[in-house]
Order: sequence, then C-alpha cells, then structure tokens
Amino acid sequence: MKIKLLFLITTLSFSSSFGQGFDKLLYSKKDQATYLIDQKIIANYDLMKQLGSDHIAKIEVWKSAKKGIDQYADKYPNLSEYGLIIIESKLTNIPAKSQNEIREFLGADPNTKVYVDGYLLKNDYLIATQSITEIEFISPNEQNLNEEKIINVWTLNKDIRLGPLNIRQMKVKESSNTIQ
Repeated sequence: MKIKLLFLITTLSFSSSFGQGFDKLLYSKKDQATYLIDQKIIANYDLMKQLGSDHIAKIEVWKSAKKGIDQYADKYPNLSEYGLIIIESKLTNIPAKSQNEIREFLGADPNTKVYVDGYLLKNDYLIATQSITEIEFISPNEQNLNEEKIINVWTLNKDIRLGPLNIRQMKVKESSNTIQ
C-alpha cells in the first residue's frame, strides 16, 4: 500500500511540474522579458520607448520566483519565463495583427500554431506590427524537433535573441594556438 501511495505521489508531482513548463522552440529568446500592452498586445522594448512616458499610464514588472516554471500561466500562459512587463497605455489604437491575420498573410492553415520569440501563444494575443522584426515559417523536420508547420514571429533583433552571448569570447586567439 505504501509503495502504491508513493508511486501516486511521485507521478502527480512530475506531471504537475511538467504541466507548468513552457512550450517553446529549440531556438527561443533568452534573458529577455515579454512586453504586453493593455494585456493583449505583445510588443518589444523599442515600441515601449516610442510610446514615451506621455502615453504610458502604468508599468508593472512580473518575475517568476522559479526559473522554468510558468508562475503566471493562469493569466498569461507561456509568456513569463524571463519575466513580464505589463504596460497600460493611454493610446487606443496601437497597430497590431492577430494570429489569424498573420496566418492568412502567409497562406497558412488556420490551425497552424503561432509562436512569438520561440514561445507558443496559447491565447488570442495581438502582435504589435512595429515590434515584428522577422517572421519564420518553419516546416516540419527533425532538426527543429517540430512535427508540423509552425509560424514564429520575432520581436527581438537578431543580436539579442539568444541572450548575452559574447562571440568574442568564443574566438580562438591566434597567440594561444601557435606551436612552439
């Protein structure tokens, strides 16, 4: 009886911890918070700067206590791995595209999953058009480990997507490679 109870507890704890994780692509953003305007428009830092303090009513910063756990999944699923910056705007018309509009523009199936910065969108969020830096239409393949076509919308510039990687540190110095 004790073994069955222990097995049940272990199974439930693993399933709950996996259930709170993030659905993301192999190449997804690192060390960058998600910007959310008026609780429905995904944006980036550049757009927030363009808004200016005159058009911002309130800013909240949310950071999960545990890395890899989606603490805010109930309200903002799959958006908070590196924190959320929630902006309440005084503007009423921020140009944005819905996920369906992006699918239609690319000629994709209406059931094609949409990711932003490598994270699956689980709600009907809009994406600020000024924040879109690149759109990838990824076909199924083994390398990316995806089984179906997906759309990934990048709001980050290429140089900051993968975090603070210092490429200069990765270069091999000529002086250390010389044979004496």
